[in-house]
Amino acid sequence: MVYGLISDIHGSLEALEAVLAELSGVDAFICPGDIVGYGPDPGACVERVRELPNLTCVAGNHDLAAVGDYNVKSFNLYAGQAIEWTGRQLSAEQKTYLSSLRRADHVADAEVVHGSLAEQMAYITDVGEATECFDEMQSQLCFIGHTHVAEYYRRSDDTGSCEQVPLLSGGGIKLEAGMSYIINPGAVGQPRDRNPAAAFGIYDPEARTVEVRRIEYDIARVQEKMQRAGLPADLADRLARGR
Repeated sequence: MVYGLISDIHGSLEALEAVLAELSGVDAFICPGDIVGYGPDPGACVERVRELPNLTCVAGNHDLAAVGDYNVKSFNLYAGQAIEWTGRQLSAEQKTYLSSLRRADHVADAEVVHGSLAEQMAYITDVGEATECFDEMQSQLCFIGHTHVAEYYRRSDDTGSCEQVPLLSGGGIKLEAGMSYIINPGAVGQPRDRNPAAAFGIYDPEARTVEVRRIEYDIARVQEKMQRAGLPADLADRLARGR
């Protein structure tokens, strides 16, 4: 079974549809969270993700905040405004779905969490933070999201040495024996690695490979929707800059 990796969709239906078109041949999906937040189509994105085959999806901090299960005081001003708007757009059924998502999960020899296994909503941005997650792993592989940056970390099981490898334009990873991996496929709906193209991945457990890819989508259309919805202009502007 081959898995599509989709994280940090953030209410961007155009980005999600572009990615799903590229993943039409996969058998199952893994989502490390944040279906909603920031973007103009939270309800439609929830519905689209829910219908995906063989889906394993965990909750992100924006998913939880949209249903009142996460303290928004940690959000900046614009993110807070967007999540308040997002909560008003979701149906009761959609909120129930988001509330039902597990904080961490396990599928196909991989663990899945939004932030870190050490602290579910913590960011992994460097080797030190990655090491804390590695220390909690029970499998060779962990998929994360949250930072909106496509990259991976690998640690030697023998020496404990760890390195951080960027995948800003995409790239392939061969899962080697004797190594553990934390892989972030990047953000579908709001990349922050200076590449505005939507990021996603493909995981083949049998081949022991993960590939991260990028695909362009209609950013202008998303920005137009955000403007009409009255969402903060800064959130719309950053989409074109990949920031």
